[in-house]
Amino acid sequence: MKISRDWLSDYIDLSNLDDAALAARLTEVGHAVEAVETVGNDSVFEIEFTTNRVDAMSHRGVARELCAALGRELLPTPASVASSIDAPVPIRIDAPAMCSRYTGLVIRGVKVKPSSAKVQRRLEAVGLRPINNVVDATNYVMMALGHPLHAFDLAFLQGPGIVVRAARPGETLKTLDGIERKLDAEMVVIADSARGVALGGVMGGENSEISEKTTDVLLECAHFHASTIRRASRLLSLYTDASYRFERGADPGDTLEAIELAADLIVAEAGGQKGSPIDVVARPIAPKSVTLRRAPLLTASAGLVDLDFAAQVLQRLGMTVNRGANSLEVVVPTWRGDITEEIDLIEEALRFFGFNRIPSELPRVTTGDVARNLWVDMEDRMRDILVGCGLSEVVTYSFIPPAQNAMFRAEPALTVTNALTENISSMRLSLLPGLLQSVAHNWSYGIRDGAMFEVGRTYHVEGTSAKERHRAAFVIFGARSDHWSERGRQLDFFDGKGIVDVMARALHLDLAWEHGETAYLTAGAAARALANGREAATVGVLTRDVLKAFDIGAGTTLVAGEIELSALADSVAPWNMTDVSRFPGVPMVVALMHKPDLEYGAIVDAIRSMKIAQLRDVGVWDRFVPEKGEGEVKTALGLWYQALDRSLTQEEVGEIHAQLVAKLVAALPVRVIA
Repeated sequence: MKISRDWLSDYIDLSNLDDAALAARLTEVGHAVEAVETVGNDSVFEIEFTTNRVDAMSHRGVARELCAALGRELLPTPASVASSIDAPVPIRIDAPAMCSRYTGLVIRGVKVKPSSAKVQRRLEAVGLRPINNVVDATNYVMMALGHPLHAFDLAFLQGPGIVVRAARPGETLKTLDGIERKLDAEMVVIADSARGVALGGVMGGENSEISEKTTDVLLECAHFHASTIRRASRLLSLYTDASYRFERGADPGDTLEAIELAADLIVAEAGGQKGSPIDVVARPIAPKSVTLRRAPLLTASAGLVDLDFAAQVLQRLGMTVNRGANSLEVVVPTWRGDITEEIDLIEEALRFFGFNRIPSELPRVTTGDVARNLWVDMEDRMRDILVGCGLSEVVTYSFIPPAQNAMFRAEPALTVTNALTENISSMRLSLLPGLLQSVAHNWSYGIRDGAMFEVGRTYHVEGTSAKERHRAAFVIFGARSDHWSERGRQLDFFDGKGIVDVMARALHLDLAWEHGETAYLTAGAAARALANGREAATVGVLTRDVLKAFDIGAGTTLVAGEIELSALADSVAPWNMTDVSRFPGVPMVVALMHKPDLEYGAIVDAIRSMKIAQLRDVGVWDRFVPEKGEGEVKTALGLWYQALDRSLTQEEVGEIHAQLVAKLVAALPVRVIA
């Protein structure tokens, strides 16, 4: 924001203080001066204000800060000109939650023309374009005192008065920028008896703007609820100097002062006669009273700042201070909405004393018991496992386009109110869309091999509330090799299934696999993993339609998996180490022929259900599936026999193995070929 030195001089004596010293002192007390430029005979300071300091976003506000920083007094302001006519206008506030106070004042007989050279020069210096003497007066007072105002052409107002109300369903208003705005019931409208004439706190309406034909003016100076203005401004993408101040919390107590100053300036610039202010207060906002104790002040300042210094600073900032034996009772004016408790007053005292003058030391910290968090531990464990599998972690947005949600889940999604764009208007139901966007980004740069994962949360509708679910997901594509010199083989479904199996072994879980038909996965190349009968993971090859939707090259095999961490957490149980045999084991192989509808998992489950004590492990040795599913499938299993107390003989293993094969043939429709 730009602040004029010439304008500041109306409120504080800046003699014996050059621009560099002034900029340095403002920066020291928390208002960083980014630049100083010369405009004619004036110096203009570009100051960065923090969002909570709307009270300082004016020339008098900066002058008030300088009074405390320099130990000087605020200059008195000229008395207001007395009213010369009786011009009451009925004002009614029907939305007190949106507008707590509304002050109006009528000026009759004005002559609209360009403003005087002084007003134009000062407005131009701070970056505002002069328009005419009436509108310029409202902008001038806003930059002087910090409170936005608006001027209506009284001739265009219909009916006897002004009503401050919520917008009606379907109501529209053409604002001063010539755009027809569609309003809703959570926006505040300034209306006459027939229609809205301004969008409160944001912009006036085109139907009552000041023109060269204007002779009678109604001035407005109001206090609007910050969140109401913030919402309207964001929803309509309409940002003005007025909304910038109102949405940060303008002063509710200076409407009379601001409107009188604007009226006096209009009369001086445009002639006419002013009436008395009509001040309507729907919801009084009283100054706050806060206690500042000596002990906390000394502690925070390392014993360097006492109550005497704090009292001087706070009084120069416009606060009323009553001294006690070991405390100050401070009445905080309404323009300082950022001060609500004792620590805020301590910060004010230290800010002007100088934070850099207070010695720094580390606080004394004692360690205690660490509370374990199930989800933090589970998510960290998943990251370790997936990184160990050779995948790279990515972090994507929780907001995605609705179409992507519909591609992976049939359930309703949570929508984002006032989303900036359609692409971030829905909360994700799956982690896969974000991962696929990462794949597409890498693909566009020529990356044809990759493996990445994300551990995060998805968001779901449950009745009238929302629920987060903890999940992990991964995608792998391209070729994989154990050495850079090798060409490598193409990743396939079994690589994705292997990642889930590694995860299960690391968590000491037994997963049951079954075919899983999912819309976004290729038929025949998809499976579900169950933990205690509950779906824990889905793995498969993504369909061509999905790849096309994300602009990933055709012909690519992209394997994706999504893991439900809650299913894993509920299935994890305490586990114990088993004995390790000191004796050698004996490998055996059995080859089977069977129909395609007999799953590999069913064969392995049947073998394990026999509970043969000497059988330590069973797994696939080889598997041949004929093309197009025609003919029988050949499955070769590798078995490992081992005892804990002795070395098994070949004869013992042969007998045990023969019994196992016989039971298997009896239990399942298979033929043994080796």
